[in-house]
Amino acid sequence: MLSGARQILLIEDSDTQALLYAELLSGEAMAVHRVASAEAGLDYLRANRPDLIVVDYHLPGMQGDDFCRLIREGSTTAAIPLLILTDDNETHTEQRGLEFGADDYVAKSADTDILLARIELLLRRSSERPLSSVQERAFYRAQQVLVVDDSPTYLTFLEEELKHEGYRILAAPSGEAAIEIVRKGQVDCAVIDLVMPGMDGIQLCREIGKWRDPSLQSLPILIVTSRGSKEKMMEALECGADDYVEKSSESTVLKARIRALLRRKMLHDEHRKVQDELRLKELEIVRERAEKKAAEARAELAERLKSANDELYAANRELKEAQTQLVQSAKMASLGSLVAGIAHEVNNPLAFSMSHLGTIGTALAALAAELGGKLTEAGAARLDKANRRIADVSGGLNRVQDLMTKLRTFSRLDEGTFKQADIGECVESALPLIQHRLNGGITLVTRFAADNSLYCAPGLLNQVVLNLLTNAIDAVGTEGRIEVATGWDGADFCLIVGDSGPGVPEELRERVFEPFFTTKQVGKGTGLGLAIGYKIVERHRGRIEIGRSPLGGAEFTIRIPADLREKTNAA
Repeated sequence: MLSGARQILLIEDSDTQALLYAELLSGEAMAVHRVASAEAGLDYLRANRPDLIVVDYHLPGMQGDDFCRLIREGSTTAAIPLLILTDDNETHTEQRGLEFGADDYVAKSADTDILLARIELLLRRSSERPLSSVQERAFYRAQQVLVVDDSPTYLTFLEEELKHEGYRILAAPSGEAAIEIVRKGQVDCAVIDLVMPGMDGIQLCREIGKWRDPSLQSLPILIVTSRGSKEKMMEALECGADDYVEKSSESTVLKARIRALLRRKMLHDEHRKVQDELRLKELEIVRERAEKKAAEARAELAERLKSANDELYAANRELKEAQTQLVQSAKMASLGSLVAGIAHEVNNPLAFSMSHLGTIGTALAALAAELGGKLTEAGAARLDKANRRIADVSGGLNRVQDLMTKLRTFSRLDEGTFKQADIGECVESALPLIQHRLNGGITLVTRFAADNSLYCAPGLLNQVVLNLLTNAIDAVGTEGRIEVATGWDGADFCLIVGDSGPGVPEELRERVFEPFFTTKQVGKGTGLGLAIGYKIVERHRGRIEIGRSPLGGAEFTIRIPADLREKTNAA
């Protein structure tokens, strides 16, 4: 078998005829595989795909037309071009073969040049280049047949015959008119008269080849003539025609030929469509592979950037934590200096005032006893008023003295180490510092557990409580409710501050502890209160949780482990 030769399956039961056709086709660079029956041909097609099948109509066993039908029903063989050979001159035989799926029908008595020309034509049509996706044709619309003939009588005859076949007829009385129709596209088959005044059928075939759209590469052309000859047939087939029928033939033969051409065209275009889809899938696979590689490169780059960003974030976080610690230390130092200064400046005049106020009270009492009943009614009233004023001043001075005591308790600058303390007392000592911000519209309620004893750094916890209370007042505004509660939750001591404000949005709950992050207006907050509080609680090996308060606003819960003393000593 010739390498690269076109593969022909010949099904012929006559050894003499088979040898004749094999020698004829081999001389045209075709490799012929011959079998003697249709059944043997089907066995061959199970493992092979020839370029063309040439089958005798009359075979032992299965006939050629039934073989054609089976070939067209197979998904892998439907697109193989098929030519029937016969020595039967009956019209119904040719019609039956074409209707069952044959692409062409040649009598065994025909000239060998005609047989070769038709075989070459089928092979050429099957190898035309595939269409692009934008050139796909619709196969399920009414097929349009261009009929070209200068005879109005024959033109009308063809129109009527073909309309009954369900075709849409495009009639043209001349070659020039046919060219205009072809240029507009949507022509599925052309039936052209060979002999016409002006442009004849052969010239029209050539012009159609020049003008038709690339999407019409498979446009089949059928030449009809009343004065046919072998030479004209050969010339027409070489110029682009697909078939050649004499007008004297029965109309059933003509219609069968047209159906065969349209069927072949449809199968051919479907085959090209599948090829195009396969190419598109291949391109899609290449594109997906390229996108995958690009995605992997982007992912690798993103991972590197993430690693660098994590390092930068960690360094920035360490810097912020150092800044927070510095601010906290400075704040505590400033608070210590402030409290020490206030205590020094206020305690001495306070003690002086309270001492002299007692002396004045004692002197007035002695003077009233000495005068006895000598005081007039007006003098007695003035003396009574002076005593009341002395009592009021004494009460005010006692409040100042209490405030200074609680301020010293709050700062605990002399108690920087951890110790056992009563958290309730710590909270109570912080309340007077924010009392001036509680107007008549804000209610502050405390609910302390029976046991509030905890190992902690009281001064530091006081600072956390004061920050939370200040934030709660800012959240409530001019009217609302704030609750401070203590209690035990398993092995954790809980200090809870809740309010009736708007609460903390879910998306901000992780950020409120970041240093310098604040939702307050510029100048209203530094963004350090909760950050410092977080570090203080962290130093106590505890945690701060944010939730929704039963009052409707935010609820901050400080959890400190009860075994902090053991953990601290172990560390």
